[in-house]
Amino acid sequence: MTLEIKTGPIGSLPGDKPKIAFHATMMAIQNAGFFIMYWDLWGFTPSADICDSTRYAEGVMAITCFFVAFLCVGMGMAGYTDDKLAFIFYWFFHLIGGSMYTGCTVIVPLALWSDDGEACADLSPVTGERARVVYYTHAGLYVVYVGGMLAITYFSFLKSILPKLPPIFVMVLAAMFFCVPQAILYVTL
Repeated sequence: MTLEIKTGPIGSLPGDKPKIAFHATMMAIQNAGFFIMYWDLWGFTPSADICDSTRYAEGVMAITCFFVAFLCVGMGMAGYTDDKLAFIFYWFFHLIGGSMYTGCTVIVPLALWSDDGEACADLSPVTGERARVVYYTHAGLYVVYVGGMLAITYFSFLKSILPKLPPIFVMVLAAMFFCVPQAILYVTL
């Protein structure tokens, strides 16, 4: 019996399957943790008009992380099992959730460090301090999260069609294509 390595649009190599499972697990754990932390913050932040933007940002991040946690597992499972339709489904829905995660990486600090956010933190200093620490952790792990998404995409899909990574300038151009429009949006808010 010979081992057949599936190549094509969705086809991970046997040696890459543990990497897909690892990245999906890591991303799901990160999202589950942020769901719990932001959900608690949303519940402990005072229900006062001055706290509306803070509560909104915390609530959106909590719900985003809840949904994205299982989408990470689905995307990893589909990449691991070479299920093309499931991979496309979970990848695109995770991309939508990931864009919400990216948006929250911007709206949370805008809310926390606004004049209203500072006044809200004064109403409950411990909750305000916790919100800042949770956000610092969230911001610090953002690149790790994006790296996990890119790793799953590479090991599940791109590696089988690209024998080697493209030149660095192509990767930089692709990153700029994604980041520049978002940066313009955030700067103009």
